[in-house]
Amino acid sequence: MITFKIDGKVFVYRVAGVAIYDNRLLVHRSIIDDFWSLPGGRCEILELSKDALIREMKEEIGIDIKVIRPLYFVENFFYFKGNDFHEISIFYLMEFPPDSKLVFENDTFYGRETGLGFEKDKLYGKELELTFKWVNINQLDELRLYPLFLRKFLKNIKPYPEHIINRDD
Repeated sequence: MITFKIDGKVFVYRVAGVAIYDNRLLVHRSIIDDFWSLPGGRCEILELSKDALIREMKEEIGIDIKVIRPLYFVENFFYFKGNDFHEISIFYLMEFPPDSKLVFENDTFYGRETGLGFEKDKLYGKELELTFKWVNINQLDELRLYPLFLRKFLKNIKPYPEHIINRDD
């Protein structure tokens, strides 16, 4: 995974998927977090970003998704667990196969995340449960969803990719 730490600052290259179904957005969080984000994960060296999203969804919920197109190229800056983060993210519109019963028949379902943190972190190498849920797009302002720009931008997705600089201070 493309993540490194220098002097208390962390760089991450992340990919995330935007799944919209019946005016609802798929979000997820780990059992140790108190906020929601879009499903995805960190890219590996020499891995295409869209392939990373396909891999992450397969690892986390066991489903092969279809990547439609890029929506956002994001330079994201935030503070989390004692570190300043500089994250480069690509957000893709994605779809699930029509026979994905786990996804479409449940408002909430669960998955797994592995490969977290750095070697000295207490979570390094551990597996965490992920909660996935569908939320109404019109209620995103009420949801603790990060990065913050998503609350506004997901209500009006453009037909072209957008470059976004986001600071969650």
